[in-house]
Amino acid sequence: MGIFFTRYSIEERSRLVEAAAGKLPADIVITNVNIVLPHTEEILEKHSIIVKDRRIAGVVEDELISKHISRETLIIDGSNDYVFPGFIDLHVHIESSLLDPVGFSKIALKHGTTTVVADPHEIANVLGVQGVELFVKASANLPLKILIDLPSCVPATDPALRLETTPHVISDKEIEQLACFDNIVGLGEVMDFLSVTNASDKVLRKLKVASEKGLIVNGHAPLLTGRLLDAYISAGIISDHESTTYHEGLEKLRKGMWLYIREGSAWRDLGELSKILLEKSNCELCAFVSDDVNVYDLFTQGHVDRIVNLAIEYGLDPIKAIKYATFNPAIRLHVEEHIGVLAPGRIADIVFSKSIKEIKPHTVISNGDILYYKGELKKTFPRYRYPEEALNTVKLGPFLENPSFTPRVGEFNGVARVNTINVQPGSALTKRTVEELAVENGEIRSDPSRDIMYVAVADRHRGSGGFSMGFIKGLGFKAGAIAQTIAHDTHNLITAGWNPQDMNVAVKEIARIQGGIVVVDDGRVIAEIPLRLAGLMSIEEPEEVFKKYVNMVEVLREKYGLNFESYFMTLALISLPVIPEIRITDKGLVDVSKGSLIPLVEEVLKA
Repeated sequence: MGIFFTRYSIEERSRLVEAAAGKLPADIVITNVNIVLPHTEEILEKHSIIVKDRRIAGVVEDELISKHISRETLIIDGSNDYVFPGFIDLHVHIESSLLDPVGFSKIALKHGTTTVVADPHEIANVLGVQGVELFVKASANLPLKILIDLPSCVPATDPALRLETTPHVISDKEIEQLACFDNIVGLGEVMDFLSVTNASDKVLRKLKVASEKGLIVNGHAPLLTGRLLDAYISAGIISDHESTTYHEGLEKLRKGMWLYIREGSAWRDLGELSKILLEKSNCELCAFVSDDVNVYDLFTQGHVDRIVNLAIEYGLDPIKAIKYATFNPAIRLHVEEHIGVLAPGRIADIVFSKSIKEIKPHTVISNGDILYYKGELKKTFPRYRYPEEALNTVKLGPFLENPSFTPRVGEFNGVARVNTINVQPGSALTKRTVEELAVENGEIRSDPSRDIMYVAVADRHRGSGGFSMGFIKGLGFKAGAIAQTIAHDTHNLITAGWNPQDMNVAVKEIARIQGGIVVVDDGRVIAEIPLRLAGLMSIEEPEEVFKKYVNMVEVLREKYGLNFESYFMTLALISLPVIPEIRITDKGLVDVSKGSLIPLVEEVLKA
């Protein structure tokens, strides 16, 4: 139990002390660098860093370094580069990258991230406690330090409401059990703010376990203000990553909350919240987080370095920007004695960049090991062997044998007044409207002229064959069909399309590849991204996943003029029955405000 890198080793510390005193030679000496000190907000020019084993033994002026060098010492000439601590991401869902922990580590480290706090919320919804345990094991012994927040809201809705088929429940008892694993640091985002502000015993028991185990509790309180925000904080939740406006962020700061400033692939809040950072001389309770970042952005824009660079573009001083991605996160985790600072006794997590006005990591040292040198990978990342049950999670049962995507209302021709999900690509919100759709031989038809297409959700966890059908308006999708096993938070199978034939092909392909994203047109698969691990993550090398992602982006853009990301994310969220106004699950249409199922058809009018 505990964080592995905080454990005190007498042997390690003895060697470190002797290396600092010049009695033992350094393993690595980094000379001729400008050291960024985020804790004092200054730069030490023309200095050297002494590394012994996995820690820093000393920081000295260049002319004093010879005493620490022997024939065995590796000397790195920093060529007047800037060096700073490895970046720390306080809140990320690795599953959203479509990479497993191994693949994610490889790319995050290249961009200077050496520590992340991962909330395996998504895999927990699919595989339950086993999924969290698997995530912990797959994350162990990687050069990227992956710390874990235990998911607090699995499932997202109360099972007693029977709004969807949820395969697993993680209660306070499971959280207590999981807290005994290594590298567990927190309780993941507490999304059920209504239960918190109503002092629900079920939620407070989870918070009690977190308190007793010394875990940091992370919040999820979008638009919460005034007394409700006071009530939420009073439960013992003092961080939030959902602020989207200046006033919301400032209120939370003034009430003592840590303000996690999010800049991910879909949710981008830094532009607005940077006004707070520019206004205040220092924000002691601010830190940058990515939350959800996809494989495309990881490869093309970076990870935390992308956020730091954007903050600098918005006018933030570079040292302060680095501070919000290193020292402040370390303080939040209570590990500033080990990471977040380049100083004696700290873990040697060191990032090199030619400039700090635009961060471009080229050499990255993590835990005293050189992972990347001048952009070249120097270590191998062995693949983790996942159990077969984690790679075969698409169980459609009878639905796969006889899938149905066209709702029926008897055996007549006429019109049906249908509750329809109105969406806007790129937005999480939906609207409920009643649309009149043609009925032919009892089948309710889609209507391309009004951008109303079929949508269906099927249980893919228990093989019950359960499914529901409906209609979605405004998606603007122009290929025949899309199907995916990423459907927050339960991650059942969801498919949308213009005709049942293409939807059928997409669903059968999803079953064949055991999870992922599939696009079909004219009965043919035109692009796909296999995601075998829980139907959420690829077990391939990250470069292969990136190639398939790029192919899907290019196919949709060149053939149909579509922005893949906005359609994928919108479809992934319309089955989440906690975001207003109307959703669809495998049980049917959900009125979110009432927390109840509603009929698809309001009225039928025979011809």
